[in-house]
Amino acid sequence: MAANKSLQNFSEAVSEALKEIAQETYAEIDVGLDKAMDYMSDKLAAASPVDSGLTRESWEGEGKYKNIRYINNTRVNENGIPVVNLLEYGKKGKPFLRKTVERETENIINIIKGEIEK
Repeated sequence: MAANKSLQNFSEAVSEALKEIAQETYAEIDVGLDKAMDYMSDKLAAASPVDSGLTRESWEGEGKYKNIRYINNTRVNENGIPVVNLLEYGKKGKPFLRKTVERETENIINIIKGEIEK
């Protein structure tokens, strides 16, 4: 009976240690995602075509969920169409989103990894 109790205590101790490690890792990932979101928001703003400057100034990051971040451009035209969609996919568009994301993917990964590896 003592052996079973000992194994149960061991199992509970290991389980608790793994939970603590997971919580710490999630916190580090969140910090990395915040830094990556800020970095990418800046890169998207810098890559945005400049006419009035309103699209460039309308990038916003959101981090209300654990381990998830969103970057959005809030500017819409008079018809409620997101200006970024027109710039990226319109007939007279000057695609920049996909190019920026592709160019910065490795940097984003490294920012997040850097926080986890600290």
